[in-house]
Amino acid sequence: AAGSRRSSGRPLSRAASMSLRRQFSQNPPPPLRTGSETEEPLEKASQWARAPHEWITQRVDIVRGFVASDLSDYVMRFSMLLLGAYTLYLAWCESCKADYLAYLAGVGEALLDFVTLTRGSLSGATVAVCLSVWLLTVRWMRRPAPIYLIDFKTYRHCGVDGGDRDSTAGVPASQERFMAESRAALNRFGEPCFTEKSIEFQEKIMKTSGISEMSIFPESILPKSGQNPLGKDAEVLGLSMKGAREEAEAMMCKTVADLLAATGTAAEDIGIVIVNCSLFCPTPSLSAMLVNHFKMRSDCLTYNLGGMGCSAGGISIDLARRLLRGHEQKGSLALVVSTENITQNWYRGNDRGMLLQNTLFRCGAAAILLSNRGSDAGRARFKLLHTVRTHVGKDDLAYNSVIQEEDADGIRGVRLSKAIMQIAGDALKRNITALGPLVLPLKEQLKFFFNMVARTAARGKAGKPVKSLARSLVPLPLFRSLVNFTPDPADQPLPSPKPAARAAGKLSPPRPRPEKPEDPLLKALPPYVPDFTAAFEWICVHTGGRAVIDAMEKNLALPSHYLEPSRLSLYRYGNVSSASIWYELELIAENGNQCGAHRPDGNLPAVPRKLRRGDRVWQIAFGSGFKCNSVVWQCMRGS
Repeated sequence: AAGSRRSSGRPLSRAASMSLRRQFSQNPPPPLRTGSETEEPLEKASQWARAPHEWITQRVDIVRGFVASDLSDYVMRFSMLLLGAYTLYLAWCESCKADYLAYLAGVGEALLDFVTLTRGSLSGATVAVCLSVWLLTVRWMRRPAPIYLIDFKTYRHCGVDGGDRDSTAGVPASQERFMAESRAALNRFGEPCFTEKSIEFQEKIMKTSGISEMSIFPESILPKSGQNPLGKDAEVLGLSMKGAREEAEAMMCKTVADLLAATGTAAEDIGIVIVNCSLFCPTPSLSAMLVNHFKMRSDCLTYNLGGMGCSAGGISIDLARRLLRGHEQKGSLALVVSTENITQNWYRGNDRGMLLQNTLFRCGAAAILLSNRGSDAGRARFKLLHTVRTHVGKDDLAYNSVIQEEDADGIRGVRLSKAIMQIAGDALKRNITALGPLVLPLKEQLKFFFNMVARTAARGKAGKPVKSLARSLVPLPLFRSLVNFTPDPADQPLPSPKPAARAAGKLSPPRPRPEKPEDPLLKALPPYVPDFTAAFEWICVHTGGRAVIDAMEKNLALPSHYLEPSRLSLYRYGNVSSASIWYELELIAENGNQCGAHRPDGNLPAVPRKLRRGDRVWQIAFGSGFKCNSVVWQCMRGS
């Protein structure tokens, strides 16, 4: 009856309402339960609201609140008050006005001697010493806190070289297996996802990608052996929010657990958690997933960075640096996790601009533990020196070069522009222009500066007199090495074209205007590329693809073996997005400059070398937006 009354939409009378309440109190419904039947029943919301509650604060929370406060600040304030009171006590004298006036006159005389540069004045020298002590104190108090990298770990599958036997999440995929799954992939209507041309295109990219048979895919895309393909139900059963969460949790939590165990750090000791994942931003966030899984404390600061592409690893380090150098985070630990999720981002359409992501991206994660505590300097592996971030998103072409959108059939994917290499080169140029003065030796900086001035003057941008002077000075032996002037003897100025012949009484037919010959002097005066091997012993370039690594090696004029850690990382793990620079650093720590020996056609230097104390490491990555970010470390413990 009650159900019929409620369904009819008519309000209950007061008598009927009281009758229902009496009936409910005499025969209450079974309590709500969550999970298994053995768990304690939950109260109904109305019962819980009517019952009296007493909020009890645990003792550990009270103690943590006092510890979190800056006790040194309270001590300084109390000491200043005591010192001020003691000063008044010492200076209190009713018959000392003449002495006070004499003292003030002496102070004024000392300041006057200091301002007028009076030599031999002891009082003026005293003022100078006091000012120096004050400035040194201010400088010492304002110095930035050093940031130490205690340790880091990456997720390495048990089927990959160096992988942990407990790391079983993911499936190593051979090219044959990947292509077989792509051919068998069905959309929700039971039709093949990919056309034959798309299959051929992916197969061609896979063969030239430089990725081995050991890189891993999530089980939602490539089921383990013995499991049946999901077929047309893949988007519901595998490529779902649940599958994406399982991939993220398997990669991140295993990596963080290994890091905490290796450093002997309790999860409750971490004060900052930063997670970056570009294409998967669920609710609750991935940082909340870590807090829940490892039961971190309630005042832990959590940040979740999304949509920032493969360069987000450097952004996370920069954010952690800014937080750890804040006044409120003294003596804190920061956990940074870089990962990418491809379960819901496996493109199942036929747009070639979007199919590239299927052939390059793989599973992976990296966890980094940072500290601003001076006591951690002895066990830290690296010290953070610089972070430089460059964003060229104001340009529309750069902004749209890497963009997630739907194709013509409404299928979502990430589109890569054909101009992405040119955009990356421009962002790289801006980034190293800001980074160079921070890391390059003075000799390299002077060469870069004089070369830029010489090229500007030789083009005539500073006026014709300056142009004539520059073109006469640059070829001289004294200035050649200074401005990087390298003439080619085979280059000779081309003869000027002869004017058109005139026929008798008639003009000859117009001839096409000849191309302007290239200026031999400017050809022999190319832009100077600084020698970055003089600034860094190791360079980790984001593994965006074989073409990206080759272009970086050419543009920076690096030796052939310098980027072997990047090539080996691409070969073993594929493009693991923002975590790639940490896979490369781990390979450097394990193999030194012998990474080329662990892949086919690798390059080896003449002299083997390991990672040593004092070595500087440059991590550089590119990301959507478009961004180029650099992080510079100094090694504190050799491998």
